[in-house]
Amino acid sequence: MNYKKLSKLGLGALIASLPLFAVDAQKGKEVINSKCIACHTGNTEDGLSRISDQRKTPEGWYMTVKRMQREHGLKITRDEETNVIKYLSDNQGLTPDEIKPYSYVLDKTPNVQEEGKNELLTEMCVRCHSEARIGLQRRTSDEWNSLVNYHVAQFPSFEVQALARDKDWFGVAQNEVVPYLAENFGKDKAKFDEYKKSIKNYKLPTKWITYGYTPSIGDFTAILTLIESSDESYAMLMDYKYANGQEYKARGIAVAYNKTEIRASFELNGVVYRQILHLDPKTNSFEGRMFESLHTEQGSILTGKALNSKESSIVGIYPKAIKAGTKETLTIVGTNLAGQVKLPSGLKVLKTVKHTKNEIVLEVEASKNVKTSSNNIQIGSKVFKNSIATYDKVDYIKITPDYAISRIGAEKDAKILKEYATFEAIAYANGKDGEKGTADDINLGVVPATWSIEAFDEQAIEDKDLDYAGQIDAKTGKFTPSVSGPNPKRKLMANNVGNLSVIGTYKDGDVELSEKSHLIVTVPKFVNPPIN
Repeated sequence: MNYKKLSKLGLGALIASLPLFAVDAQKGKEVINSKCIACHTGNTEDGLSRISDQRKTPEGWYMTVKRMQREHGLKITRDEETNVIKYLSDNQGLTPDEIKPYSYVLDKTPNVQEEGKNELLTEMCVRCHSEARIGLQRRTSDEWNSLVNYHVAQFPSFEVQALARDKDWFGVAQNEVVPYLAENFGKDKAKFDEYKKSIKNYKLPTKWITYGYTPSIGDFTAILTLIESSDESYAMLMDYKYANGQEYKARGIAVAYNKTEIRASFELNGVVYRQILHLDPKTNSFEGRMFESLHTEQGSILTGKALNSKESSIVGIYPKAIKAGTKETLTIVGTNLAGQVKLPSGLKVLKTVKHTKNEIVLEVEASKNVKTSSNNIQIGSKVFKNSIATYDKVDYIKITPDYAISRIGAEKDAKILKEYATFEAIAYANGKDGEKGTADDINLGVVPATWSIEAFDEQAIEDKDLDYAGQIDAKTGKFTPSVSGPNPKRKLMANNVGNLSVIGTYKDGDVELSEKSHLIVTVPKFVNPPIN
């Protein structure tokens, strides 16, 4: 629904549609006290066995409730499930600083490679699921130990798998891993209680200025609006415009968990999207991502700040850099952007297209003699350091992601769909030291590249992976994998998997720059929980 139609119907009509997704934490509490006590002793006031010894994100509690239904016969309606998750997330959730290091798994950010903070944890636990799945929950020592016992009982064969059969897995888990988990991911009730106290009077802002970026499409500016309903959900409106002129207006429904975790859903041009936002009450800002429900790899990063913030801030600026002798439309998105704009000496303002407290749009020109540097922008009395770059040439490019996974599957109308991969070329200028790949190098942003693929190694050549694994769009960098197999044309009727190199080539004047990325085209992911 667009805003013009919305103005005719009125906000009342919009809010009236929300009971279809009504959510009530108090009702969730009642369900817990009436149904969960069949297996868990106690109550929500004095504490429930097992339940009260854990803290999780909404997704974590969702997975718990589903497991209770699947493995223990819990009978619960969809509405009851929604309310239970709301209550538990509000009262036994995580703080923003606990979520931030692992938000990528909630945001479904594609192609993230975890660093592996602890070698023992990696060998014992992360070989089966992400470290983020561990980091996005808090448990008492006894609860972590119970989880170890659950794994042994539920998955008995994993003790004979690689990195397990060479050791006393159960003994190591109990005596070494559990103490580590208790120390680093303990329940820490006092910390959460203190946090809850700090946000007791926090009022969720209803309007947010937002910067976003979508691979292969580009930057956009948005106004995100949340309208309170009669229950504990919100109507969500999002009006956004890309730098290339494309405009979209979306309507959806959102829920705020623990006042700081927003989960929203909306439909645009027949495609259902999910939106995950992580709010910081201290700064009234958020970070997050929106993505297609059926293709989580296709989405946009989001950064926002409360529209009425008195702080002068920039949440986004695009383009990141302007080349010598060129004209560009420079967009600055933020809060309290009142006052004269002072650009670096190498940039000249040709025209002010727009200047409000939340968005500045300028037609600018870079001098032919401008040097490569990272520069400040001043708006009023506030100086924003290293916010815009100027350059005379691109020294090198990087391909992102540098390692990607794509999955074969069906195009549409199937339970297992293809998983695409989109590549981009990021331009860099050498810093003052003149050396490539050092800390002072300057990120110049995404540049248009021409894309191709080739077999990664000799085995890929022998298996003819290039013929069967899929194709890349030469202009957009979007890789589309082949359909699922088996393929009778391949050796042993193998699936259409492959091991490929992705080559991005960018021309900067007469200079041609080229780099590679590694792409694995593999089988579908048949089990894909909210937290992998």
